[in-house]
Amino acid sequence: MRVTYLFIGIAILVLIVLLFRSENKFQFAKAGVLFVFQLTFSTVNFLIFFFITYLLMNDRKEVYLGNLFLLLAIFVILSGIFLYWGMRVAEKFIKFSVTTLTLIEYYIQWSLIYVTVYQAIFSNIARIKTITQFIRVGNFLDPNLLVVIILPSFISTWIAVILYKKHIKAI
Repeated sequence: MRVTYLFIGIAILVLIVLLFRSENKFQFAKAGVLFVFQLTFSTVNFLIFFFITYLLMNDRKEVYLGNLFLLLAIFVILSGIFLYWGMRVAEKFIKFSVTTLTLIEYYIQWSLIYVTVYQAIFSNIARIKTITQFIRVGNFLDPNLLVVIILPSFISTWIAVILYKKHIKAI
């Protein structure tokens, strides 16, 4: 069983290296793979930062909200710097095109919009059990409803524009 996992891991690594060796092919896939790696390493960075902070602040009984916000901002900046250094090391082996990096930015923005929609839907699920109840209430100007309806349209429009820009070779 372990040999299978090892073989699958090696096969995935070989595919990733081959994927990144081609310069102008599979840019959406390259951006997706790089995005997942960056998210994974960033999450690991945050876990390490929080663990170190927990060990250092173990004797304190209270942490104020302002301090927590500032601490999170510092973690974000440090993690970004570490990811940047990792990309600088990786660029010696892998070529990052401007198109791939731009697509990663788009994936980040699309994900943030989607998470906002997800949050708007599930924060109201306890109050409103069905859409028909929501329509009967007649609260069409609720910001959460606007988020659920409008933001997915933004993502769809953005995807169409990006695909068209890729088609005309503008990115």
